[in-house]
Order: sequence, then structure tokens, then C-alpha cells
Amino acid sequence: MPSLESWPPPNFLDPEGFLHHFLLGRFGIAIGELFVLDALADDCANDGVYEGFFTSAPLNVPGGTGTPPNALFIK
Repeated sequence: MPSLESWPPPNFLDPEGFLHHFLLGRFGIAIGELFVLDALADDCANDGVYEGFFTSAPLNVPGGTGTPPNALFIK
């Protein structure tokens, strides 16, 4: 994704050239790079509160390769 990876990668055919392989496969870190936060930005502008706790937990699906973001922001 353009917000996470550099382009072009050092070697397109080498999986070591992509950060996704390290974060997802080796560290188990979920990547949330395309959240749509327009409604959250509007809400923060309306009430003047810009602090909170943002979390996103992947679904627990054995053998799954993708999951919806399940994003939650608590003000």
C-alpha cells in the first residue's frame, strides 16, 4: 500500500523487500492503512475533543488470510 510501503521495492520479486511480509507473517501485527476517518474527524471538530483510544482487533479466524478492520475509537 502506498501509505506503508516504499515504491518501487528494492527487488520486486524478493519477498524480503516488502514490509507486509515481516509485519503480518513474522510478527503477527495487523496493518490498518486504509481506515476512512472522515466521520471521526467531523465528530471531533464538532465537540472539540481530539483525544481518545483507537483500537482495531482482527477477527479470530483460524487459517484466515484477511479480516475486516473492526476499528473502534473511544473518546
